[in-house]
Amino acid sequence: MNDHGLLLDRVQSALGTQYRIERELGHGGMGVVYLATDTTLRRPVAVKVAHPDLAVHPTIIERFLAEARMIAGLRHPNIVTVHAAGEATGLFYYVMGYVPGESLRQRLQREPVLDLAMAMRIVADLAAALDAAGRAGLVHRDVKPENILLDHSTGRALLVDFGIARSTVDETLDPPTARGLAVGTPTYMSPEQAAGEPVDRRSDLYSLGLVAYEMLTGRPPFQGFNLEAVAQQHLRGPLPPLHHLRPELPQHLNALIQRALESRPGRRWQNGADFRRALMATMAGGSRPARSGSRLRGWVVAAVAALALLWASLGLA
Repeated sequence: MNDHGLLLDRVQSALGTQYRIERELGHGGMGVVYLATDTTLRRPVAVKVAHPDLAVHPTIIERFLAEARMIAGLRHPNIVTVHAAGEATGLFYYVMGYVPGESLRQRLQREPVLDLAMAMRIVADLAAALDAAGRAGLVHRDVKPENILLDHSTGRALLVDFGIARSTVDETLDPPTARGLAVGTPTYMSPEQAAGEPVDRRSDLYSLGLVAYEMLTGRPPFQGFNLEAVAQQHLRGPLPPLHHLRPELPQHLNALIQRALESRPGRRWQNGADFRRALMATMAGGSRPARSGSRLRGWVVAAVAALALLWASLGLA
């Protein structure tokens, strides 16, 4: 039996008869996620298990369990729910709600540029999730397409993987990272995060702005081979307006996304609720600003025509 099979057997043994492992869903730096069945309630769940090699590091395990506690405290329709957590046979795990669907990354690999309505619905959902996390004093620090799940059954977008999240109100939940060390994914980091500086919820909103830009244009705004190269791009200035890359997009939408991507936190959206409200108002208004511009142009044309007629009647033409 290979190492994968041995781990799966250990996981099943740790979970006992309450949960039956079905298959692996994915894996990352801190653990493996399995699809399982809750045999009592007869529902699918996702089980995240810390890598066995990490169990010998108490601080890392505390970080893993802190993730479970943080998510469990964030009861929100756009954040995955934690049902249980525990340790058995040397394995640490927690049980989450299963989201039937795919990650945003999987969707973008299949469809690099998303429909405007779908992209904005995803951004609105995530802004609501980040607002809830921010009000609880938590900063996710790794908002990216891989950590966003799209629920096929409800159409909701859900935020997952608070593995490197930082508590701004309870330092006992703070992961053991050194000051000045940047953690996260460079492509989706805010400038202050890339510099290893303290971050707050406005950093997550910057990351959400980057994800929004990618969904609407088909590419991340900033890319590079290392953290330094990407960080320099973040500081160079405003990105090309969205409607320059996709002319059919409303011009006024660009201002909302660019505000999320301000290099200085004080000039960004200050919380997810404000970002979401502005976004919903813009989408509800549709293309009204464009229509207002069209009316204005119509008035100008009519005025010029009237003046031409007046000049002609006075013999001035």
